[in-house]
Amino acid sequence: DRGGGRGDDRGGDRGFGGGRSDDRGFGGDRGDRGDRFGRDRGDGGGGGAGGAGGGRFSHVDRNSLNRGDGNQGPRHSSNNDSFPALGKNRTDLTPPILPKHLQPKKKKEPILPLVAAPLALPGEDDESARIRIENKKREEEEKALAAKLEQEEEAQRRDEEEKAEAEKRAKASEVESDLLASFSSGEKLGGDLAQWCADQGAILPSVEKLIFHLLTSKPEASPDMECLWAEGAKFGAALVSLVDDNLSAQMQVLFAVQRYCHSQGFPKIDNEYLVQGMFRAMYKYDLALDDAFTEWKEDESSQYEKSKGKAIIQTMDWFNWLEAEDEEDDDDESYEEE
Repeated sequence: DRGGGRGDDRGGDRGFGGGRSDDRGFGGDRGDRGDRFGRDRGDGGGGGAGGAGGGRFSHVDRNSLNRGDGNQGPRHSSNNDSFPALGKNRTDLTPPILPKHLQPKKKKEPILPLVAAPLALPGEDDESARIRIENKKREEEEKALAAKLEQEEEAQRRDEEEKAEAEKRAKASEVESDLLASFSSGEKLGGDLAQWCADQGAILPSVEKLIFHLLTSKPEASPDMECLWAEGAKFGAALVSLVDDNLSAQMQVLFAVQRYCHSQGFPKIDNEYLVQGMFRAMYKYDLALDDAFTEWKEDESSQYEKSKGKAIIQTMDWFNWLEAEDEEDDDDESYEEE
C-alpha cells in the first residue's frame, strides 16, 4: 500500500511514471518534440532522425560537438606546439648578460710602493754596506768595459785578417796570368820547373789551371792524345811534385783534361776518343791514380756537370779496363798470401 500509493501520488504530482508525459512533456510527448526538433535539425544540418527517437539529446555524434562547422574535423589538434610533450622541456640556466653600462666596474688593484732591500748584511753597518756595494758595482763596470774592449779588438783583428786575405787574393789574381805564362813557357823544365813551383808557394795557381793553360796556350793542328808533355823531363816532374799523395790535386788533373776535351768538342782520333786516350796517359805518368779516377767519376760538382756525362760515356772502356786491372791485382795478392 505504502509503495503503491507513494508511487501513484508522486507520479501523479511530479509527472514521473505513467503520468510523466502529461504534466512535464517527457515520456509520451517526447516523440512529438523529437519530431519537431529532430526533423528541423535533420533538414538543416543532418542532426535529427525524425520521429524515430530523434530528440535533441539522443543519437548525437560526439565529434559534431567539437566542430566549428559541419565540414571541419574535431576541435582538438595533434599539433605539439600548443602542448609540448613531456620530457622535452629544458631550463636555460645561462645567466643574463647585463648591458655594458650596467655591469659592475672592476676594482683597480692598489699600486704598492716599492720596498727597498736592506743594504747591510747581518753584522754590517750602513757605511760598510755602501762601500761594499760601490766596489761591486765598480768591478761589474770594469768587467763590462774589458769585455767590450776585447770584442772590439777581436773585430779589428778579424777585419785586418780579411783585408790581408783580400789583398793576397788580389795580388795572386794580378800575378796569376804571369805565373801561368811562366809555367807553360818551357823556359824551365824537369827539376828546375819543380823547384820554381815550390818557390812560388801559396800564390802558385791550382793544378787544374796550370794544366788547362798548358794545353790551350799552344794549340796544335791535332791534340796530343799521348800527352808527351807529361814526361818527367818536361812538365811531368813539376806536376808530380804537386799531386803526389794528394787525391784532390789528382782529381784537378782529370777535370783539366775534361775541360780541354770539351773545348775541342770531344773528338775521336784514330778510332779512339781523345778524353779516353788522355786519361790513359795521366794514369801512365802517375798524375792520376785509381782512387782519383773513381772519385772523379762519382763527383757531382755543378761546375763540371755540363760536360761530365759525355766524358763518362766516352771513357767507359777505360773504366772497364781499370776495374779488371784492380781485380787481377786482388787475385795476385790473394795468390801470394796463399
